Amino acid sequence: MGTSDEWEDAEARGEALRRKVGAEEEAAGERSPGKAAVINRPQAQDPIDDIEDWDIFAPFTEDELARHRERETLRANTPLVPLPGRGKSQELALKRIKEAYPPELDDHTWPDDNALCASKFRDEWNALWSSYYGHFEDRTVIPCMKFTDEPAPPGTHPCSTIQMFSAKVTGIGGGLQWPLDVFGMVAIRDDVDHRRNIVFDRTRDNCQTLTEKDAYLVLTGPTRAVVLMDHVTIEVKLIVKGNVESEDKILSYLAVEPCTDPTFCSRLLIKLCNPFTQPTAHGLTDYTSMLSTLEFTLGHIVSSVEATIFLQVIDGAWPDGFCGRFVARTASIDQEVVLLHSGDKIVPFADDGNLKLSRCVVSVEYNGKLQVSVKAWKADNNSDEKPEVLVPEETSKVCVEETGVHAPGVAGSSVEEKVVFTPKEAGRSDDTLDIGFCKIKATIAWSLIWRDTVAYLIQL
Repeated sequence: MGTSDEWEDAEARGEALRRKVGAEEEAAGERSPGKAAVINRPQAQDPIDDIEDWDIFAPFTEDELARHRERETLRANTPLVPLPGRGKSQELALKRIKEAYPPELDDHTWPDDNALCASKFRDEWNALWSSYYGHFEDRTVIPCMKFTDEPAPPGTHPCSTIQMFSAKVTGIGGGLQWPLDVFGMVAIRDDVDHRRNIVFDRTRDNCQTLTEKDAYLVLTGPTRAVVLMDHVTIEVKLIVKGNVESEDKILSYLAVEPCTDPTFCSRLLIKLCNPFTQPTAHGLTDYTSMLSTLEFTLGHIVSSVEATIFLQVIDGAWPDGFCGRFVARTASIDQEVVLLHSGDKIVPFADDGNLKLSRCVVSVEYNGKLQVSVKAWKADNNSDEKPEVLVPEETSKVCVEETGVHAPGVAGSSVEEKVVFTPKEAGRSDDTLDIGFCKIKATIAWSLIWRDTVAYLIQL
C-alpha cells in the first residue's frame, strides 16, 4: 500500500481524467443514438507510448461495440466439448454417486462423518480422475530430484508446498487399549497428478507398535514435494492388527482437505475446511474417525524448492550400542522433520556407509535455510523402560573422543552436531557432520518442483 500522499495524487489524476472526458463529450455536441463521440482511444495495433493519451473513461465506438457483441455471441453459442469418451462417463459416474449416497443418510449408516467423506472421496475420484490417472490406489510416478541435473522447463520457479512434520494418534476408543500394532497407509494427493504420495505405508506383517507415550507414526515420505496449487487431500486408512485377520479393526479412515489460506510467509496450518475437524493450538489439527483421533502437524511453505537429503559415513564408524536421531529443520517454521530416529535399535546403514533414512524429501523456502543435525547417545541397556523421546545429558565431542569409540562416557551421555545449507534451484550442496567417533557427509540434492499438470498429462 502506498503512502497517503500517493493515494491522494492518484485520486486527483482520476478526477482530472473524468473532467477531461466530460469536456470532450460536451464539445462533441449532439449525436444520434448509438453514435459515439470521437475520443482519443488507442487501437489494438497502436502502441501506447503515454498512458495519459489513453482515456479509460471514453465510451466505446460503434466498431468496438460491434466486435464486442460478435465475440460474446460466438462465446455463448460455442458449447464446451469434453475429451472423447470422458465427459459422458464422468457424468454417469457422478449420477451413480448421488444415487448411492442419498440425502437421508444418517449417523447410523456410517460409524462417523469422516468415514462417510472418505468413502465418497474414493467414488468421486474414480468418476473425475480415473480416465486420466489410472486406478485409485496408484502412486505418484513423478520422482524427486527431477530438475537436480536436468534443466527445468521455462517458467518453472519456486512454488508453494505442504510439509507434513508429524502424525500422531492422540486418542483411542471402541474398547481399544495400548499398545497398538498398526498397519495401513497415509498419503497426500495434490493437483499435479492426483495420485497417492505415500507418507506412511505398513503391511500387516510389518506393523508399527504405538504406545500411549510414543504414538507418533514413523513417516517414510513424501516421495516428492507436495505441491499446493488448488487442493491437497490427506488420505488415511489405518488398521489395528488383531490376533487373527478377522479381528482386525479400522483405526482411522479419512479423506480430508486442509484449509490453505493465501499467505506471503511460511506458517503452520491450523484451520481445516472439513466441518468435522477441531483445530488445536500450536498448528496441530485433530481428525476423529472410526476408533481414534489422528493429529497432524502441517506447514505451508511458500516459494519453496525441493531438498533430497543423503547422509553417509565417510570416516570412522558408528559405534555399537549407540542410538541416533537425524532431523532437518527449515528457518521459516520452528518444527523438526525427523529423517531417522533409531530409538533403542541399531542405526541402519547400507554397505557403502549410507544411512537408510526413513524419509529424505523436505520442502525449503528458497530464501531461507535448511539445517541438518544428528544426535547420538549411548543406549541404557539396563533400563527396563524404553525412552519415548531423546532427552539425554549433553556432552561434547571431546568427551566422546577421549573415552573411546566403544566406551563413550556414561550411559545417557550424547553428542550433537549440525550443518546449515543455503537453498539452490538445482545442483548439490554438501558439508560434514563431525561427531567425534565418525564423520558423516551430508549431501543435499536441490531441485525446482514439477507442477505442470498439462505437460504431465501429455507425457502419459
